[in-house]
Amino acid sequence: MNRSRGVILPVVLFVLVLIGLLAAMFAFRVHADLAATQAMAFRLQTRLAAEAGVERVKLLLRTARFDRGVWYHNPDLFNRIIVFAHGREPRVAGSSEEFDEKMVYRFSIVADDPADDKEFVRFGITDEASKLNLNAQTTTETQLLKLVSGAVGDNDQVDPQKIVDAIIDWRDADADPHGEDPGTEGDYYRSLEKPYRVKNGPFDTVEELLLVKGVTPEILYGEDFDRNGLLSESERDGDRTFPPDNQDDVLNRGLYPYLTVLSAENNVGNDNRPRVYLLGDEAVVRAELEAAFPDEPAIVDYIVSAVKTPPAGGPGGVQGGGQPGGGQPGGGHEGGGQPDAGQPPIGGGGGQQPVGDGKSGPQQQRRDPPAGGQPAGSGSPGGGPGGAGAPGAGGSGATGGDGDVDPSAGAAGEGDGEQPPGDGAGEGDEGGDGSGAGGPAGGQPGTGEEGGGGTPIRSPASLMLPRTVDGQVVASPLTPEHLAVLMDRTTTIPPAQRTVPGLININTAPRSVLQCIDGLSADQIEAILAKRNGLGAAAAATTAWLVSEGVMDATAFEKVAPHITARGQQFTIESVGYADHIGMVTRLQVVVDMNGPIAQTVYYRDLSNLGGAYPIREEDKEKMRGR
Repeated sequence: MNRSRGVILPVVLFVLVLIGLLAAMFAFRVHADLAATQAMAFRLQTRLAAEAGVERVKLLLRTARFDRGVWYHNPDLFNRIIVFAHGREPRVAGSSEEFDEKMVYRFSIVADDPADDKEFVRFGITDEASKLNLNAQTTTETQLLKLVSGAVGDNDQVDPQKIVDAIIDWRDADADPHGEDPGTEGDYYRSLEKPYRVKNGPFDTVEELLLVKGVTPEILYGEDFDRNGLLSESERDGDRTFPPDNQDDVLNRGLYPYLTVLSAENNVGNDNRPRVYLLGDEAVVRAELEAAFPDEPAIVDYIVSAVKTPPAGGPGGVQGGGQPGGGQPGGGHEGGGQPDAGQPPIGGGGGQQPVGDGKSGPQQQRRDPPAGGQPAGSGSPGGGPGGAGAPGAGGSGATGGDGDVDPSAGAAGEGDGEQPPGDGAGEGDEGGDGSGAGGPAGGQPGTGEEGGGGTPIRSPASLMLPRTVDGQVVASPLTPEHLAVLMDRTTTIPPAQRTVPGLININTAPRSVLQCIDGLSADQIEAILAKRNGLGAAAAATTAWLVSEGVMDATAFEKVAPHITARGQQFTIESVGYADHIGMVTRLQVVVDMNGPIAQTVYYRDLSNLGGAYPIREEDKEKMRGR
């Protein structure tokens, strides 16, 4: 009997231990599930806070899109803004008040400050027009080479030119290698362990560059792998921790902050009304100009006549109709117009034909320009690009169009489409410019006859230059105030071309991008960076401030005007949602397109895996750049 009791006791104790273990396991599981549920709730709440930041910016852009001072850096609107505060009145939402209670959900809108890489956080958004557009026809090989060389830095194991060649071969439509490496048109990609095809089409995202031969994460992102524009401790310690860096105490941002595939602006004024097409019907142009320049009939008369008047210097002068970077206009010699190898001409075309080289002699075939666009010819015999046609079309009154039709420029006009362009040697009058009738994005129609001088203006800025009337040089009566109206309300781009891609915003572009604009000197870039922060919204509304503020004269401005803008239409919003009582952070990157007052989301990405990256809490003691 006693022996039986001795057996039962250990069994009972063992059962009790099992029950205890099961209870502990159950409690642990319940606690873990509860913690997971709370974490999911926190994640959802921080995500909603970040989403609230995005919606706040969308609302702001409806009314303040053209006021850089409101959205570029504004801690009062974008730093530690409350979305929800537990136990507090709803009125605190939208403010940046601080409370002893920690259960407060907030958002901050953060961005890289291109002028600093160590201390300051910029609380604002980023204009996509402040970057170089990878897909725009106006983006040239030379411009890409400048950025790639900067990203490569002192790494002599990497050839920037080969990377640029590979980028061009990835996006162009042909199968001909741009450089000396034939593998960039497919062989290299097919030989990989996980092969894929060369795209031969435009980039969909900047990150797509990682598929291109030679482009590594170190080149695309530099040392800034958390993409915050701040030199963190891990980015200045060599190879001790990821990412690798050269310990020079300077942040290499790589290519990523300076490139985009989304920048384009509607061919409308700042009031969202269609611009006056200066090369259109004279009666219509006059009526619209009278509305733009009320009580100034002399100015209207001058503009109407000037668009049809050769520039000072006669046919073949600086306004010979070529796009900057296209064939250089002739200087009074028969068949001028030597093409610029550094920046191929961008122009409309009349069909699929070879391209003249701008010199006398046999016609030559030339590969597509580096920008992925179509080659432009050097003009018709004698240099005249022919009669007016639709954008992207060869003139109907001359032998030969300019090149392939630009699909972004609307329907083709009455170009011949079959004849090869003349070589500029000229059967017409001496002094023909031999340049194509290129426009900022797709080409302007030609206006000259065979042997004539080409389109007198290539942008409204051309009207500021002297004109030749009856053999006499006539100074322009237009002032910088008139120029501001011209740059906003008028255009030389036909209405059929509704968007203009790839223009660079001089009000927001960092130094590295400004250096890519052909025609800007180092002194002018420094003057732009120094003056633009002090401009009001009205003064900075158009690019005319470059002249009114004395950054450059009218002649220099006319050269860069087709490539620049003073506004953005697409904006990158980087919104960080977080709470004061937890360490969880949601980081969203959203690009919106302001099509009029409506913000359309065109890109959305969750960057939370990169971490919060920005010092956004009070205990982080973030520093804010003052104005």
